[in-house]
Amino acid sequence: MAHVQAADYLLRAARPDDQAQIYHLKAKSVRPYVEKIWGWDEVYQQQDFARDFQAIEHFQVIEVGGNFAGFLQASFLGPYYEIQELHLLPAYRGKGIGSQILRQLQETCTAQGQTIRIGCFRENQRAKALYEKLGFVETSETDTHFILEYPHDFTKKKTMITE
Repeated sequence: MAHVQAADYLLRAARPDDQAQIYHLKAKSVRPYVEKIWGWDEVYQQQDFARDFQAIEHFQVIEVGGNFAGFLQASFLGPYYEIQELHLLPAYRGKGIGSQILRQLQETCTAQGQTIRIGCFRENQRAKALYEKLGFVETSETDTHFILEYPHDFTKKKTMITE
């Protein structure tokens, strides 16, 4: 899934010079949730992200008109295509880009027999509603997150994971 193109966005492999832009978008997107739950420690967040970014092959940049619009962080984990992060700059939200990306991933993963797993903060009802609208089903939850899957195996029961 290295270089997928649709009507008005492009996914491309992240490059080392994308790291700062990706970090700043992630920090801006998740900070309100992280502050509320654990408190925000900028040094820790930067170090944690730097460790994640060492696996640069898991990051893709979302471009619209040649401009940075957001990023996707995802990888195969056992039977799952695990989406760790999907963030868009505010100017690109609500325009169907995130939905297009998820639909493309659904098509690709379904054809490969792969289940997609995605999570969101419990407080982020907007993200959860989008995922459910696209056919994702909540399969488990933690104290802080909902975990959703597509396609969902209805023979499994929903679980509560304690952190």
